[in-house]
Amino acid sequence: MRDVVVIGGGLSGLAACYELEKRGIPYTLIEVKDRLGGSIHSRVDKGFVTDGCAFAFAPIEDAALLRSLGLQGASFDFAPGHTGFRAGSGALVDAMSSRLTGGKLLRMAVSSIGRWKGRYTLCLENGMVLDAGAVIVAAPARYAQRMLYNLAPEISSRLRDYQYDSIIRVSLGYHKDDLPNARPRPFSAIFPFVSATDADGRVPDGDHMLLQVGARSQAGIDPDQVLAAVVDHYGGGRDPVMWRVGHWAEADPLSCYDDCHCENMAAIQASLPAGLGLIGSDYCLEPPQRAGIARLDERLRQGQDAARNAIVYLRGKQRR
Repeated sequence: MRDVVVIGGGLSGLAACYELEKRGIPYTLIEVKDRLGGSIHSRVDKGFVTDGCAFAFAPIEDAALLRSLGLQGASFDFAPGHTGFRAGSGALVDAMSSRLTGGKLLRMAVSSIGRWKGRYTLCLENGMVLDAGAVIVAAPARYAQRMLYNLAPEISSRLRDYQYDSIIRVSLGYHKDDLPNARPRPFSAIFPFVSATDADGRVPDGDHMLLQVGARSQAGIDPDQVLAAVVDHYGGGRDPVMWRVGHWAEADPLSCYDDCHCENMAAIQASLPAGLGLIGSDYCLEPPQRAGIARLDERLRQGQDAARNAIVYLRGKQRR
């Protein structure tokens, strides 16, 4: 019998699993993709370390967490309030996931969550049914809405109209001599942010620069057209040494900017059934990113708090 099931292997879900791991609580992690980390995915191309997510983020305040993951000194500051990992943002995911020994079900989706005889039941899309003492849902609102439709219809209704700004991130590696713009700047509302670094470890050498440009993805937009527009503007039409185009449909949850967002999140948290947690960037009280700079602290805290709440709930049931 599983104590806790965590649905979603993005940053918040991994933080929850890591907290459960440290406290010796059995858990199973379910992830619909074939890898962990959600939008956070780094790779090396021709000596450039690129990220499918934002490579710039606000400094992580939880120094104890970074030490426990062996990541002290793994980040660098390349502008005021702009921090990056030398090995890519995926270093945080890799360090966390490598320490998890609990069960993992990858390429598996949860269709609905229910209750039976005091335990949670999870119906998987392959027809299997799992049970758990507590559940942590770390999935975007549009998926959580479906899972909770029968169990918590009021919460499902509040999540139904959640809106996103779909972001295409274009990473370009250039030799500095080929960059006509010494200080890259955003150049339109459709291309709202750009980050640049020549930090050791992120580029082949000091003669190269790595750019990441964000583009708001409109319906039917061709990523190749976005790439061409970015190359034309920042490289003056010159071909980059390396390029990568990443797309994440839930990149920027627009509903986090609504005036009623905090009130809506408070109502959702107040009506969650005991033993059920709902975490992730969609449910942050502060927007999870601004101008391309990701904010990770609240998402990490959400995972830690959800795990601790699940433990308290399970221990309370044992005492009854």
